[in-house]
Parts: sequence; C-alpha cells; structure tokens
Amino acid sequence: MLYPLRFQPLFQGRIWGGNGLFTEFGRSLPRDKIGESWEITCREGAVSQVAAGPLKGKKLTELMAEYGAALLGEKIAAGNGFPLLLKILDAQDILSVQVHPDDGFAAVHEGSVGKNEVWYILKAEPGAKIVYGLRPEVTKEDFVSALKRGQLAACLNEVAVRPGEIYPVPPGLVHALGKGIMVVELQQNSDLTYRIYDWDRVDAGGQPRPLHVDKALQVIEFGLTPPGPFSTEGTSGFELENEDFSLGYHRVDGEKPMQQNPDAFALLTVVAGEGAIRHRGRIYPLQYGDSYLLPACLGQYDLCGNMGLLIGVPNRPLILPEAKAPALSG
Repeated sequence: MLYPLRFQPLFQGRIWGGNGLFTEFGRSLPRDKIGESWEITCREGAVSQVAAGPLKGKKLTELMAEYGAALLGEKIAAGNGFPLLLKILDAQDILSVQVHPDDGFAAVHEGSVGKNEVWYILKAEPGAKIVYGLRPEVTKEDFVSALKRGQLAACLNEVAVRPGEIYPVPPGLVHALGKGIMVVELQQNSDLTYRIYDWDRVDAGGQPRPLHVDKALQVIEFGLTPPGPFSTEGTSGFELENEDFSLGYHRVDGEKPMQQNPDAFALLTVVAGEGAIRHRGRIYPLQYGDSYLLPACLGQYDLCGNMGLLIGVPNRPLILPEAKAPALSG
C-alpha cells in the first residue's frame, strides 16, 4: 500500500553554493559549496530513494514500474517518465545570467523537454536581489551590443526579494538568482540552462564555465514582461498555474482535511513551521524543509500543525523525445 513518501535528498555541488543547507536545516553535506538539494528527482544518474517506511530504499523508478497510475495518476502515467523536479537552491553567490528554452526548441535542439520553473523565496539577506527579465526598452540589438562591451548589467531588470514571495520563471525569461537567497524551485523535469554571462568568474581549475550565447539568443523573448512576483504574506492560500504544473501555498493552523486528486500525484514542501500528515491512522512528521510525494491514490488525509506548505501538481505527462547531451545548469 502506498503512503506519503519522503526521499533522501541528492546534493549537487555548484560554484555559487555554500553550506546553507546545513545551517538552515541541519543536513549533513558531502562537500563544500553545495548549491542544490534535489528533493524529488527522477533523472539519469539522479533518482530519489525512499527514506522511510515499508518502501525504504526503493528508487522512484522502481515505484513507477511497480505502482504506475496508483503512484502517478492515470493522466500522468500516460507519459514516459516523471514530469517534475523539486529542488532547494542555496545561492551564496549570484548565479549566471541565463535563460531556459521551451519544449519546442528543446525537442529539436536537445532531445529534451524545456524548462518552466517557479521560485518560492525561503530566505533572503537584506537587500538581496534577483535578475528578473530585461529592462522593457532593451532590444536584441541592445542586448548583443551590451554583452560584447561587457556592460550587460545595464540591460537587466533587478528586483529586491523577500521571504514568502513567488516568482514564476517561464522559458524565454532572462534571470539569475542573486547572492544570499535560498529558494524552493519546482520545475519541469529538465536541467537545460543556457548561460549568457557568468560574471567573469572561473572554476577551481581556473577556467571559465561554458557559455551558450548563440542558443540563448534564439530563445530569449525580448519584451517579455516578468509574470510575478506574488506574495503569500497574510494569506491562508494561494495558487498559480501554468500548462506544466500548479503550485499552491497553504497555511495550516490546527487541522486541515485534504483530498488527493487521483489524476496526479502531488509534491509537498514545508516552508515554515512544523506539523504532520495523518493518513489511515498513521502519522508522518513534517519539519521545516521536508518534502513528500503524495501518491495519486492517497485519498483523504489531514494536515495538522502550524506551518506553511507548498503543494505542486503536474498538469500534463512527460513526453520525452530522444535524449541528446544537455547544457550545464546554474
């Protein structure tokens, strides 16, 4: 019988990372400069394993093969893979200026789906900013010229961020997560990132990271107005939706009955406080930073405690074309 599933996080080293996942959540990190914790993932070389309960040690791929639609939902099981990727990012330095392709471009050029994502700001140092789109007047010619002159910053739209804000990042939007920010990121199951500018930094070997300017210029939507931000402050619930997924914010103070939609699984993350999931007489503890996969067949359950939660749900199955080598991330 399936139940709320918690997985072991998979840590990813990044040049812009640090030890924030230890200081914030007490997680034991395998090395310095950890930038990403992949909370729930099903990608080649990065498949989540169940952390607790009767299915402990099982990989997500095994669960999908064994339980199919009971785990994923009838609608989502019609695809050929797991459609979402859930992460926590710890930016101790600014990320590269980057852009993601949409499904059409990614299928033709990378043999992949595109990358539509959303950020929930968990933490932000005072004055911390993100790059969120371009200034409205910037044309492609302006952008290329500024990039050649080393003056790209003049084209970028910077936004100061605060905890509790939500920033959708659709394909085609130029963006960069800034220094001193930690986010929960829900996205399509893709790791495609086209780096445009990396602030002239070098890696541990003294080499600059690869850029993907030619492809980036083909996918940037010049004139695209950033679709956010949205604030969850003072709200008991909030939801945004795109063609790939829905993301809801829920405030729980006491007990909240819930009903899982059998069409699709859900991914739950605790962004404040603590509590529990109560399901069929069993209690599944929820601590700040925890993530769970709620199987499509879960049915009725209760959320108990005092906490803020994100619940992400896929809106369509993953239809993965023949894979090619992806661009690097971050």
